[in-house]
Amino acid sequence: MRCPQLQAAVAQLMVAVLGDLAARDGVPVFATVPDFGEWHRHGQESFVALRRGAWQMPGWVSDYRFLDIFAEMTAVRAVVAADELLRERVDCGVGVEFAVTHRQLGWTLVQHILEPVVAAVRGYRFDQDAFDAAYSRLEEGVLATRARLVEAIPLNAFTPTAGIEAVTLSDGLVLQAMSDRQMSAAIGYHAVPITFASGPNSVTASPLTRTSTSSPRSPASQSKR
Repeated sequence: MRCPQLQAAVAQLMVAVLGDLAARDGVPVFATVPDFGEWHRHGQESFVALRRGAWQMPGWVSDYRFLDIFAEMTAVRAVVAADELLRERVDCGVGVEFAVTHRQLGWTLVQHILEPVVAAVRGYRFDQDAFDAAYSRLEEGVLATRARLVEAIPLNAFTPTAGIEAVTLSDGLVLQAMSDRQMSAAIGYHAVPITFASGPNSVTASPLTRTSTSSPRSPASQSKR
């Protein structure tokens, strides 16, 4: 770990938060919920925007200021403020030049530490292994200096020759079938024709829209205050 002080401070915060949740909420509730952040394949042509086994956060947890009621959050903020790189990566805008989003420290810790720990343990108790796994993913993402971006351009009504999985074109472009993750993004950005099925979180997409040209590149990540 690059920031053991931050890891220790966040761990103490999570111990306090989980203890508070156990006292106030008892046991967590998990359910299948709509989630338009990602479309999951549900058949040959069907995709659904559902997240299964999602923790139903109590209302007060979803407030972005929730963690600030804990004294341990002060120590977390102190560690962040003392680290030149960390303070440039939270409570600021981050992302590539055409998709900058705000990364708020408290909500980031809820989404990427608290929620994964509760989901892994299926309860309100601190588990070191679950915490270490979640913290490792978060630190790696927050401190990354470059991101791997794959640009995919869907080709509607294109049918590749049978037996050919991929064709390399000029300038590093690759013509191939889109992965489920790329299809999810294409549906989310309305880049492929879809038909709504049984509701707003269920769509069908023709197999004729599955081919795209893609090109990976690694733009430097940016932070903006």
